[in-house]
Formats: sequence, structure tokens, C-alpha cells
Amino acid sequence: MKILLTASAALLCATAAAAQVTPPAPPSPPAMTTPPMPPMPPRGGMRGFGAMSEPGRQAMMGAMRADRAANRADHDRVKASRDRMLAVLDAERLDTAALKRAMDEEREAANAMKARRQSAMLAAFQSLSVADRRAFVADARSMRDRVETRVEKRMNRRMKRHGGGDDMVPPMPPMPPQPPR
Repeated sequence: MKILLTASAALLCATAAAAQVTPPAPPSPPAMTTPPMPPMPPRGGMRGFGAMSEPGRQAMMGAMRADRAANRADHDRVKASRDRMLAVLDAERLDTAALKRAMDEEREAANAMKARRQSAMLAAFQSLSVADRRAFVADARSMRDRVETRVEKRMNRRMKRHGGGDDMVPPMPPMPPQPPR
């Protein structure tokens, strides 16, 4: 009888353990009711080159991305020069020679960055076909018109919000008379 009880208890425990080991299947996910989102338009400069061929787009993007490390270094030089200018201007006594040096350093770094960008763009323009160059010009003009329209709309909204007209900004008060020296 003891063996029968032990066997029954073992069988009962095994059944309970087997029931716990196999979890119920998870419910299937609901069917997708909304269609997937369309792909986003290209970001950055690619948006402005929509009418160009793929090789033309790649050439222009390569020119815009050319030598980013050097451009970053020049940008850091420009920022450091501007910080030096502010430090000189913040001093009790104005050191015009130090201010001029900082201004010269800023101009040199900015010019180096611009020259590098223009050189890369020139090489890219030379590699474009006539159709791609014309598409670039059309896209550039279209982009310029969109920006001008956007700026004009913002200015009109601002003028409407603030009363508009020439009286939007009050005239400057007259300068007080200078004391005699």
C-alpha cells in the first residue's frame, strides 16, 4: 500500500509539473490595419537635387561632404578666434593689436573653409552632365524662391501680429546733449 501511495504521489507531481512546463501559446498579433508609412524624403542637401540623375546627386553630395574633418577644425579655429575677440573686448583696457590679430585669424580660418568648399564644388560641377547642371540650377532657383516666400510669409504674420506698418518699431529718442569737455 505504501508503494501504491508513493507511486500515486509521484504520478500526481509529474502531471502537475508537466502542466506547468508547457505555457499556453501567446495570442497571435492582430492584423495590421493601417498601411506602413511611406519612406521619408531625403534629408539635407539631397532634397535640393531632386531633378538630377543619381550620379549627379552623388557627385554633389560628395562635394558637400568633402573634407569634413578639416572644415570642423577650421570651424573650431573660427570659434576660438571669436572667443579671443570677446576676451579682448571684455578687458578693462582695449588692446587693439590683439583684437586685430584675433580678427585676422578668424578671417583666415573662414576663408580657408570657404576655399576648400568652393574647390570641392568646382570639381563636382565639372563632373556633371549638361542636363544635371541645368537641373541643379533649376533646383537652386526653386529653393531660393521657396525660402524667400517663407521669409515673406513670416514677416507678414509678424507685422499682422504686431500691428504692422512703419510704426511697428518706435523711432529712436533723440540723443541727449553732450556735456562740454
